[in-house]
Formats: sequence, structure tokens, C-alpha cells
Amino acid sequence: MYYIVDNTTDKNHYSVIENLASIADEMIIASPYCFSDFSHFFGKITTRGSIKTLTFVTTLKGEEITAKINSVLSFRQMAIKHGIKTDILINDALHGKVYIFKSNGVPINAIVTSANATHNGLRNNHEWGCCFDDKDQIESLEKTIMSTVKSQLKDDIINKVKQRVDEHQKKYLVVKQTPLPVVNIGDIIVSDRFDLDIDSNTRIFLKPIGYTASPVFDGDYSNETKQYFAVHPVAVRKNDLLVSYGVGSRKIISIFRVVSDTALNTGDEDSRWPWYVQVENLSPKFAKVWFEKDLYIINLARDYVGLHDLPITNKGGKTLGALQWGVDKIWLAHDFGTELLSLVMAVEKIL
Repeated sequence: MYYIVDNTTDKNHYSVIENLASIADEMIIASPYCFSDFSHFFGKITTRGSIKTLTFVTTLKGEEITAKINSVLSFRQMAIKHGIKTDILINDALHGKVYIFKSNGVPINAIVTSANATHNGLRNNHEWGCCFDDKDQIESLEKTIMSTVKSQLKDDIINKVKQRVDEHQKKYLVVKQTPLPVVNIGDIIVSDRFDLDIDSNTRIFLKPIGYTASPVFDGDYSNETKQYFAVHPVAVRKNDLLVSYGVGSRKIISIFRVVSDTALNTGDEDSRWPWYVQVENLSPKFAKVWFEKDLYIINLARDYVGLHDLPITNKGGKTLGALQWGVDKIWLAHDFGTELLSLVMAVEKIL
């Protein structure tokens, strides 16, 4: 059975969702845009008190974080008020809108639609969707949606994001027309998950180890305390992060944090790498077995651009072509840098 949900009729999204929620105990919403205030929506779906669990899949990226964090807080507050268990999941590539209804763990209905979870989307805009009850199709749809989730927003993460947004607003709204800096949720999630201290001011560099005539395919780098550069690395500061990879193998070797206040010179005028910074190895276990892992930097960069269509370098580039010219570092776009940190630290955590 299937039918069309049509906002130009009485069978608009709000009325259909309200009816389906009345016979379900679990609901999944996937929508990139959402209510600024969820109180009316929760009032609608809890009229008959059957919904016990609600999963919300949405985006939380870049410029939208400042405004959207209040929506997320409203979602959580309304859920607590109505005694509903919730999960908030993030997929920054999300564009589709899906509403799934389940009872006792079994899918009973789903709506695939153009309508976002907003008042206009569910009632006012001319939106159309298809409601169906094929259990196998709904299970497959739910599985696909969940496979795209990048992270989960727990309460401590939400509170940290809200705190950082408030701090930035207080600092930057003093001057009129000064744009708010982006709050990068990736920083908070990575820092919280892997006990790292990074924020949007932390620079992340891709740093080669070795060179064409002396490629690197294996070796234990767990005890490295220095990273070397061909020229004075003026842009590299204390507490910045270096994602080091092996020239030749092109595999990521480890993540290093800069601990020296300034770069130092070896004094060796004949050295190919006369400058260095002192570092702390943040992934020493990974650095012992990196050559067994397949974190190829070129492949990771290509896949990231293919999936997100976002730059991977601080200058807006979408390739790492400069590596072919023997550069001693590339300043990475912050989102791509945190993506690499997550990949390496996830392996480090299980070693």
C-alpha cells in the first residue's frame, strides 16, 4: 500500500505524520532543515502518547551551526519534557527527507518526501511525498540512512557546541557587521572522542617524511620527537598538528602535535631538511604499524572531495598536486584535516 502526501490537500505532511505517530512507538526523522522551536511538533506527535523513541538525523556544519544549535537544544528539551528517548545523528551530506514509523521494532510506515521538518515544509510549502508500508523496503531504507551517519550528538557535545557558539557571539558581535567565525563541530567531536585539544584555530598540516630518492615504506616512528622541514616553517605554530605520511608509500604514518615555541635550525648547511620542530606523537601505536594499514593520503583526499565536493587545502584546492613538486608541508582545510585525525585516531584507539 502506498499513497501520496500532498500539502495542497487535507492530507498534508503534518496530518499524516500525526496519524502515523499515533500507531507507532518509534520514529526516525532524516531532514537537513528543522524547526527552530520543536515544541509544536512534539505536541503534535505526542497527542496520544505512543511515541517512546525518536531518532533525528540532520546536518550541523559550517555556517549553519551558530543558528542550528538552538534547534538541537530545543529538540532535546522537548524530548525530555515529553519523556521520549532520543538520538541526534549527524550526516553533513544529507539532502533527502525521510520519516519512518515503527512499532515494537518493526517498520510499519515510511514517508519519502521533499518536505523538511519545518512548519513550512510540513504544511505551507507545496511539497509532495510518498507514504508506503513495505516492511523490507523500509528496513533497507533505514539501514542505508544509518550507514551514512558520521557522528552522534550526545548532551555533552551539544553543550560544548552551545558554549563555544555563545563565546564567539559575545566576542565578535561587539563590532557591527563582523561575521561570526565558524564553529567546527568536528573539532569538538574529535577532541571529545579521542581526548585531543583542538579548535578552529588549530592548524593541521600534511607533512611528508622521506623524499623521492629516499622513499619510506616501513619503519617504527613511535618514538619520533622531531619533524623536519626544507625551509623555515613560519606558518607552523605551537600546538598545531602534523599529519605525516611516507613519501613513496604515500601512507599516513602518524599524527604529531608541535610542542616547541619556534622552529629550530640544525646548523647543517648541507642538509636537505635543516629546520625542525619538536613534536609529541599522538598516535604512537599506529606509528609502529602504519605500513600495515591502507590509509593512502591520495585516495583519502580523492574520496573526500568525491563525497563532499569540498576543498582539502587551506587555499581552497581540491587536490594534493603540490606533493608532486616536493613541498615540505601542505596546510589542510580544517574539515579535511579533522577527517584524517578521526581516521588515524580511530585505529589508534583499538590497537
